[in-house]
Amino acid sequence: MEVMQNVFGGTIMKRYDAIDKISSEILKDNLIEALFLKGSIARNEDDEYSDVDMYAVVTTENLDIFLTKRIQYMEKYMPLIFWTEENFICPQIVGVFENTLHFDLYTICQKNIPQTDDIKIIYDKNSILRTYRKEPLSISSSMIIDEINEFSFTILEFEAAYHRKDFLWAIRLFYAQLTRASLITRFIHDKNNSKLGLKRLYKFIPKELYHEYLSIMENATPSNILFAMKKLTDLVNKMIEELPETIIKQINKKFYDLMYGKIIDLK
Repeated sequence: MEVMQNVFGGTIMKRYDAIDKISSEILKDNLIEALFLKGSIARNEDDEYSDVDMYAVVTTENLDIFLTKRIQYMEKYMPLIFWTEENFICPQIVGVFENTLHFDLYTICQKNIPQTDDIKIIYDKNSILRTYRKEPLSISSSMIIDEINEFSFTILEFEAAYHRKDFLWAIRLFYAQLTRASLITRFIHDKNNSKLGLKRLYKFIPKELYHEYLSIMENATPSNILFAMKKLTDLVNKMIEELPETIIKQINKKFYDLMYGKIIDLK
């Protein structure tokens, strides 16, 4: 198929083979206005483990019939071993093929096209994607402030869990803190993709910082979880100092300092 060769250079990797076969089947029915990809493939960051995020833009007149044919389109590639339907952003089939390729097929109308991240166009009959303007996957300053305030509150919850010896819940709270820490780290080192948090964070931060994260996580066990939480809190404390003064001034510093002292003194 000519369009696919232009986009993918004729590669035969399984995800591109799936894209080629599924998009060809979709286009045969002439029900869509446009077809494009998002995610790591659209950003040219995919590897052999990447999934596929395909978006079909359908008119309201063709929506119902298209929705009934999605599994048929996808199984033109090969049988699905698992699939489920979601409707978070728009109707979506989350599918896994027999070769374990994860493939998500989204169905949207033109007015609902999500303006985030890069796209790679497969088909655009009436050039409706010409006005697409990528919005960065960045976190706002207000969101970072909220995350730091939540970090403070979660220390209080962690303290209670630790004293109760509820170590499973303490570990769960640690990982919530880890996610918040990753958002702050990403905001500092890779702001335009800061919403991605831990995902591929290793590519965008200094090696020594990445190894510090790994060292902390190696201690996230029932016997060492307090040590891990203290180290993670110390790391966040250092990162807060790197944030712009305008953000630091809006953090509930009194609450943060109180909780920071609690976790450092906890035994």
